[in-house]
Formats: sequence, structure tokens, C-alpha cells
Amino acid sequence: MNRIPRVYLVVIAIVLVAAMATAAYLRRRAIETEKAVAACDTPAPPPKPSNPPPKLPGFEIEAACAPGEAPAKPKK
Repeated sequence: MNRIPRVYLVVIAIVLVAAMATAAYLRRRAIETEKAVAACDTPAPPPKPSNPPPKLPGFEIEAACAPGEAPAKPKK
């Protein structure tokens, strides 16, 4: 009857140690991620689409214009 409280203490100690190890791992991973992000100036480009855009009748994509440029007129 005296062993039952000891089993609970061992289980609680194991859970506590596991929680502390998880917290330390996550803290270290966050620090490493922060350093990696700080060294990167620009984000990664988006992946290219695997499928070409659909060809719909009457649908045209207008050319984009940068500031200071006149917008391109769509072809008819």
C-alpha cells in the first residue's frame, strides 16, 4: 500500500520533466528561427502554377503598370 503514492510521484516527475524538455526545445527552436528570419531580406518567391491559366473567350489580362507609367490599353 505504500508503493502507490510513489508511483504517482514518479509519473508526475516524468510528466514534469517532459514538459520542461518540450519548453526548452521550443524556446531554442524559436530563437534559431528568429535568427534565420532576421538574416533574410526578402521572402521566397511564390511557386509557379502547375497549370496554365484557362483560355476564356472575351477575358483578357491587362498589363500591370508601375507608379509613374501610363497603364497599357487592352487589345481588342
